[in-house]
Amino acid sequence: MATTLTFSSTEALADLRTFLQRAGRVNNSSARVIAGEGFLQVYVGILVPRGLLDRTPTVLGLRVSALAEAVQEDTIVPMEAFIHRLGVAAEARLATVTLPASVPSLAWAAITPPREHWHHRKSVSAKYLQAAAQQGIARVAEAVPDNSGEAIVQKVRAEVWGEIIPQAKRIPAGAGFAADALGFLDERSLSVHSTGPWVRLTSKGGYVLVKFPTGHDFGPDTGED
Repeated sequence: MATTLTFSSTEALADLRTFLQRAGRVNNSSARVIAGEGFLQVYVGILVPRGLLDRTPTVLGLRVSALAEAVQEDTIVPMEAFIHRLGVAAEARLATVTLPASVPSLAWAAITPPREHWHHRKSVSAKYLQAAAQQGIARVAEAVPDNSGEAIVQKVRAEVWGEIIPQAKRIPAGAGFAADALGFLDERSLSVHSTGPWVRLTSKGGYVLVKFPTGHDFGPDTGED
């Protein structure tokens, strides 16, 4: 039986739709939907490695919305269908939407950001993230000739988006790309937390979560940078 979500307001539903539309311009595949404790977490994949040898960092976007009615759910849904249903509800000024049928997705199977033990780090300026995004897009476009093979494209993407930005010790350019694409750079700075191979950027509009490839070591993760 399909799960129905009732948001705390029509505005909350519309905001989630905007978030998914922005994510869909980068990667219009699937979204992970987790509901529980009166909240809805929606994860989207902005950058995801393809294959064991791909060193591209995993970069996710996350939007958390309040629900008016508590439900329990953890599923993968097609993003395009979810956006369409949210759009129909928004046009009718409704705060309720029924989730589309779930889809299998190997990409999401091993991606579960931790919920605890995050360490606070120095905040990062939005202008640095935006600069990293713009420079990265230009570098990828310049380095990848027309009709390049998939292996070349992924190698370039891994090098560009995995490069740590000069103004922060733990934040790759891919995090700036995601924050820019999702509309999170309207504020002056984003707070930063980390745990193990994960880094989290927090804005008023949502979160960017980065997981570095296996073997990437920042050293002890015990306090603020």
